[in-house]
Amino acid sequence: MISHCANHACALPFHYLRGGRLYRFELKEPHTPCADVPNAICDSKPSRATVFFWLCERCSVSYALRFNVREGVRLVSLLNHAQKVGTAPVVAVAE
Repeated sequence: MISHCANHACALPFHYLRGGRLYRFELKEPHTPCADVPNAICDSKPSRATVFFWLCERCSVSYALRFNVREGVRLVSLLNHAQKVGTAPVVAVAE
């Protein structure tokens, strides 16, 4: 469940999806430890799972999100991210 902006420096509460950017990451075989993934998902060890993160409108202008199960979610400068991959993905598969 998304409760706040993924930027820990911001942490604006999530009330509705009118502004900002929602990120969906597909996980293959999530297992413990998996950073920033609810324990219920890691403990049940499904073959696939989906996790969501949200950046508020103000943060989504400057940042994108990257995710992997070992490091969890992290902010990436949108300028640097766009130069490396073209655009910020809305759906990504984490390994």
